[in-house]
Amino acid sequence: MPKMKEFWDVYDADGNLISDRVKERGKHDLAPDEYHLVVFAWIINDKNEFIISRRQKGRIFAGKWECTGGCALAGDTSISAAIREVKEELGLTLLPEDGELFKRYRREYPSWARAICDVWVFRKNFELSDMKLQSEEVSEAKFVSADELLEIFGSGSYKKRYEYLPALVKKYIRK
Repeated sequence: MPKMKEFWDVYDADGNLISDRVKERGKHDLAPDEYHLVVFAWIINDKNEFIISRRQKGRIFAGKWECTGGCALAGDTSISAAIREVKEELGLTLLPEDGELFKRYRREYPSWARAICDVWVFRKNFELSDMKLQSEEVSEAKFVSADELLEIFGSGSYKKRYEYLPALVKKYIRK
C-alpha cells in the first residue's frame, strides 16, 4: 500500500500561520521566509523520570534516543500535533491539559527543514506496559532520570539539538 502524502501548513518567521500556504512533505520547496511546525513532547512522571524512545533501524538518526516528536500536519495545532505524535509513536493518550509549552524557537537549517519548533512538557504517569510502540519508527522506549537524560542528550550530536534541556530540567524536575 503506497504511503499517503502528508502536507504541512506554512508559517512565517514569527510563527504565524500563513493561511493560504500548504506544502507537501518532502518537496523541499520552502521559500526563504517560510517555515513548517515541528513539535517535541517530553513526558515526565511523578518520579521525575522522562520517557525517551530509540529510533528504528532504517530511519534517519537510526538507533538514536530521542523524545517523541515530529512535523505538524496541515490543520494541526501545536498541542494537537504533540498529542498525535505521542499517540502514533508510543500509543499513549495525552490531553491538552496535561501539557505546557516550554519553549518556541526557530531552526534555520537545512533550508528545506526550516522550522518553528515547539517544545512541550507533559506531566503524566505511564508504565512501559502501557506503550504500544509504532514499529516503523520506534524500536524501544525507556524511563530515564533527569541526570541520565542530561548525560545522554548533553554531548555529541545531541548537544545542539537539545541545548534547552538543562533549563527544561531545572524548571520541571521537582526536588
